[in-house]
Amino acid sequence: MIQIQVICGEKKYSLACRGDETILSVLQENGITSVPAPCGGRGRCGKCAVKADGREKTACTTKVSDGMEVIIPEEEHAAVAEYGEGYSFLPDGEQGYFAACDIGTTTVVCHLLDKDGRKLATASEYNRQRESGADIVSRIQAPLSLMHEQITAQITQMLAGLMQKTGKSGQIKRLAISGNTVMCLLLAGISPASVGEAPFTPAEYFGKEFKGTDLGIPLCAQVYILPAVSGYVGGDITADLLCVMPGHESGETLLLDIGTNGEIVLGHTGSFHCCATAAGPAFEGAEITMGMPAQRGAISHVYLDRRRLRTEVIGNTEAAGICGSGLLDALSVFLDMGIVDRSGMIADAGRVSVAYRKYLGDYKGQACIWLGSVCVTQEDIRKLQLAKAAVAAGIRILMKERGTAVSQIKRVLLAGGFGTFLNPKSAADIGLIPQKLCDVSDAVGNAAGHGAVSAAISRKAREAAAQYAGQMKYVELALHPDFSDAYMEFLQLDRC
Repeated sequence: MIQIQVICGEKKYSLACRGDETILSVLQENGITSVPAPCGGRGRCGKCAVKADGREKTACTTKVSDGMEVIIPEEEHAAVAEYGEGYSFLPDGEQGYFAACDIGTTTVVCHLLDKDGRKLATASEYNRQRESGADIVSRIQAPLSLMHEQITAQITQMLAGLMQKTGKSGQIKRLAISGNTVMCLLLAGISPASVGEAPFTPAEYFGKEFKGTDLGIPLCAQVYILPAVSGYVGGDITADLLCVMPGHESGETLLLDIGTNGEIVLGHTGSFHCCATAAGPAFEGAEITMGMPAQRGAISHVYLDRRRLRTEVIGNTEAAGICGSGLLDALSVFLDMGIVDRSGMIADAGRVSVAYRKYLGDYKGQACIWLGSVCVTQEDIRKLQLAKAAVAAGIRILMKERGTAVSQIKRVLLAGGFGTFLNPKSAADIGLIPQKLCDVSDAVGNAAGHGAVSAAISRKAREAAAQYAGQMKYVELALHPDFSDAYMEFLQLDRC
């Protein structure tokens, strides 16, 4: 056995380990979760950077050595969509404190509530499970006990912190949870293995209460998990509908909750079709060369001003990377500039206007386009194309299954962190959504979290969630005869 020293902010650890282990595996074994590994520790993304004996190294590819000092960069606050906009159910009038939590694959948002559903305090953090990979498949393949312990400990600590912050004490009466099906299965300690193979059927659909002690969250007397529809359309979607459907019962609504797992709903109260797309982590900045979540330092918007590329950076600071909405804007602008064609290829300098050639370059042997100190590579564009094609094909299939024309869609609602920052025009320019839907598109923020708040304090909300789940017809895209053709068509960056 050897010893290494780990420094993370003000915390210092002396860890015993074997000499054949990587830094990442040692950190994981000791419960240190602040180093992300979006690629699952396969050495592809470079996002697990640490300083080892004074040099920057990737934690997943660097072996430990006796006496090594590892410094972990301090983690930024997860700048996610903490709040949603929409309908709030009236409280039942129960006494006590309540809580709501939206478990995303990338981020976790918790609210502490009074008996009337007012938010006393809110916290958001990166999902600690991300050390095992950025996508759902990685979580399915990770050890169940580890995934369960990480998320229950994280929620417990977040809620305890909110209680301390507000000077409250005692037990929370009810915690309502929204999240995709795999996240909820891991929370409940139920194996998600069946979701990872056809016919992708989960072992539990939820829509009921559990004792907090049974789930490993003793701070909460009861934990209500919103009902799932399928293995990949979960309680985050039924929570979304609690937020956005009351008062809009008629008329076709298209809801896009796009994150690592892209979930799509089309319909009206009483009849919905839904599907899930393997969008991958590109929309959240993961596995992108200089990608990052929507946090301080991320390029969130890109635009052309008098033939010059301009950017907006979250926090009005120096750009450290680019998030999903910035990538969409960038690709839309690159198409307008003629430096990327509709097949997604970066153009040769000789075919580009002289004024734009200065943006073309090379990064580690790849063609790229520079936005100041941040670049978008050819591979980044390909990954965005794959994610975009999956979502656009999902929309096409749902419209066909319902017999719905674009002109019949009255609202397009963009939920989640990515949807909050997304520019509908950019989305339409690259063919993510039909061009005619730009004017009826609205961002609703963390609608799932807002719906979970209603579910925490209202029996009618919980009943409505069950009704919405029962009204949805799930379409399995992987088995749909038209999906492959639609997917290939939407790889092109054409307006539709």
